[in-house]
Amino acid sequence: MDAACAHQDKRWQDRVSLKLITMDLYCPKCQGALSVLDDAYLCDKCAVKYPTVDGFPSFIDWHVSRDSFDAGAFKFLYKMEQTHFWHVGKKEIILDVLKRSVPGLDNARMLEIGCGNGSVLNYLRRNNINMEGCDLFREGLRLCRQRTGEVPLYQIDTLALPFKEEYEVIGLFDVLEHIEDDGKALSEIRKALRPGGYLILTVPAYQFLWSKKDEKAHHRRRYSKKDLIAKLERSGFSVNKVTYFMCSLFPLLASSRLIGKLFNNKEMDGGSINSLEYKTIPVINDIFLAFLRSEKYLIRYIDLPFGASLLVLAGKRN
Repeated sequence: MDAACAHQDKRWQDRVSLKLITMDLYCPKCQGALSVLDDAYLCDKCAVKYPTVDGFPSFIDWHVSRDSFDAGAFKFLYKMEQTHFWHVGKKEIILDVLKRSVPGLDNARMLEIGCGNGSVLNYLRRNNINMEGCDLFREGLRLCRQRTGEVPLYQIDTLALPFKEEYEVIGLFDVLEHIEDDGKALSEIRKALRPGGYLILTVPAYQFLWSKKDEKAHHRRRYSKKDLIAKLERSGFSVNKVTYFMCSLFPLLASSRLIGKLFNNKEMDGGSINSLEYKTIPVINDIFLAFLRSEKYLIRYIDLPFGASLLVLAGKRN
């Protein structure tokens, strides 16, 4: 690492350390309070030490499984997410729902769990939302830091968060489907929210759309509207808004997935990197993005009845 990069990492680490000093942090193992050391965080109760690695405060059990995502995909996604209609449209829909549905958003602290390489986080930050991010994978956090500068970033396991009543808003965008115990993850997120706080999340919809793409992405499941609402309510949330999106393109996607499964065609089933679902095709990409942008305006007034993805805004139930 050259001197300039080392200096930048040190500045970033110092800023995050100052931020964490003002936070109440808790041991993911025993829930004891954490004390801040020069280069680590020490549990006052069980004496476990959580180091700072590559400039990221790391609150994970190093034996935790990391098979929920292919870390090598971050660089590929880093480029695709900037122009691909699905990623661009999803970010715009998320922002629009937040701006219209979360009171006091301008003064809120928002944490994105599973921020990956920072595509959504940076978009929300550029639109004046006070963002922080965390992820299980340092590969994604490194790219996120390049994209977002000095935004505080932490390495965490969603099943064992070090936060209690810390954030007004938490975002979870296409992450929950990767987690085996999604109910536990939702309970941990509820714990990290302040009273009256909000969770906004997106997940893939309809199990019948399961394909090679889901397997390639290490998904555990796709969700129905009914099942997702039930899991949120069992975890202590009240659902304020639930809508499908990718409604206008749903017939095209569903037929492609079903035909791909029928004929074992990886390109149509989304199981190949050469699949049309991964490609950004000029003109077609612009047309598909226009469809998604029209859905953004519809979602302001109605909840769309079907689509390839689900978006939920839920409040913490006291």
